[in-house]
Amino acid sequence: MCENSPEEVLQSNSQGTVDYEPKLGLEFDSDKDALNYYNEYARRVGFSVRKEYINTNKELGYVTSRKITCFKEGFRRDDKRKDQVKKLRRETRTGYQAHIIVTRHSMGKYHITKVKLEHNHALVSPTMIHMLPSHRRINEVQAHEIDLAEDVGLFSKTTFDFMSLQDGGRVNLGYTKLNQKNYLRTKRQKAMRRGEAGVLLEYFEKKRIEDPSLFFAVQLDVDDMITNIFWTD
Repeated sequence: MCENSPEEVLQSNSQGTVDYEPKLGLEFDSDKDALNYYNEYARRVGFSVRKEYINTNKELGYVTSRKITCFKEGFRRDDKRKDQVKKLRRETRTGYQAHIIVTRHSMGKYHITKVKLEHNHALVSPTMIHMLPSHRRINEVQAHEIDLAEDVGLFSKTTFDFMSLQDGGRVNLGYTKLNQKNYLRTKRQKAMRRGEAGVLLEYFEKKRIEDPSLFFAVQLDVDDMITNIFWTD
């Protein structure tokens, strides 16, 4: 049973290998614990993970099983829109099947029921692991600095470049420009739901239920801030 945190379970020995690697029957209290464990294992070994699929009990709402893979596992599905896209995304997957599958058992615990450990690609060094997708993090100090920069009116690109310079380059920052953009978007969406704009949008949504002919539109700027609201009935 996996009773300890991922950091406690995954103790690196003096040879640089990782103890307590994924194996059949390893038990977790929840599917999220399994995800956190495998992501921490990946960080120690040198790869990133992604959530492949998740199955749920539709009546009771709990997760019955989920597959967590190496981020290079499999290949992307053929995109039918590729002829309309100017620049195709570079293929980053290598087709290998490194993964774990965890399944819920009768007592509510989750066990690893399938596991494959091997990779057919080079693993990432400890000095670069923080830049892989599942290991990128904006910590509390960085979030506070991003918030302060936004409050004084700095553009997000200026903030990102300055913080990269502070940390000795982008590779040392621990997150990307897209991560910063997503952080700010989420923050603004939460603020909008709580603020005056959120109240206004909620009002229009209620009025549209009462009057289906009502039409309204919201215009956002490049930073996802509301600049105009148009409505007609």
